[in-house]
Amino acid sequence: MTDARPLSDLKQSDLLERIQERYGTLRKSERIVADFLRENAGRRLDSSITELGRTLGVSEATISRVSRALGYDGYSDMKLSLAEGARARASFVNLPLEIEDTDSLISTSSKLANLLIAGVDGTQRMLDAHRLEQAVEALRNARKIVFVGVGGAAAICDEAAHMFMKAGFEATSLRDGYTQTIVAATMTEKDVMVGISHTGTTETVTDALHLARERKATTIAITSNVGSEVGRAADVALTTWSAGQQLVPLHGDFLEGRLSQLFLIDLLYVGTIFRAGEEPAKALKVTGEALEKRYRHKGGKAG
Repeated sequence: MTDARPLSDLKQSDLLERIQERYGTLRKSERIVADFLRENAGRRLDSSITELGRTLGVSEATISRVSRALGYDGYSDMKLSLAEGARARASFVNLPLEIEDTDSLISTSSKLANLLIAGVDGTQRMLDAHRLEQAVEALRNARKIVFVGVGGAAAICDEAAHMFMKAGFEATSLRDGYTQTIVAATMTEKDVMVGISHTGTTETVTDALHLARERKATTIAITSNVGSEVGRAADVALTTWSAGQQLVPLHGDFLEGRLSQLFLIDLLYVGTIFRAGEEPAKALKVTGEALEKRYRHKGGKAG
């Protein structure tokens, strides 16, 4: 098996990491193969290259190109790596397959750092320039911005609302379905709702986006699956990286997804304040001075 040195000098040789590192450079047909591989990571692949091509609707040449792009000698070599990547994880769900309970803390720290960096990098590579422009333009002109999410995504919504509020935008974060429904029902074409869901299956977020869209508000989704319920419910869907690992609902997502969401929020925030004229800069100065005065008086520090 080739050592595939171009792949970050083989910091980690796991198939999922190879896909993650090369995904942004693959063609559309090649991504079909890569998506299949990551969705079946850890499973034995018995299909011949001809059978797999027929199943995925791609040519054998495409599969061969993906094999070589991922640093393998060929399809057979890649099949072997996929089989060897099988791992059993009965006790802990939704943890990256690359991390083992036998790893030292230093080894775990290295793997975590690489995974988080790769997650943000993968999200950046998958950015759609047109969708991004649409989202920033809507936020720049919004009368009111509402962020909706539950669980871990709600924390990202809180941070997003905090950032936009300090820059002078009317922004709020909602985490329960009851309030999300009430606010969505009163939105107008001048408002923007941003729904965040890693899996894209959060029912309350889907419902809120649908209702806000019916009220003519602009709706934006941040999810790892633009074809999901949440992704389809929005006018504009922005994609976060996902390693393709099947998550167990309600057991919590890995930080990789949260960090990718925060990356997109930061990007939307920076893009919006840069294009909104002088007002955000003035608001940031005013709020900064107000907080400095408050905490200097109180003898504390701002968060």
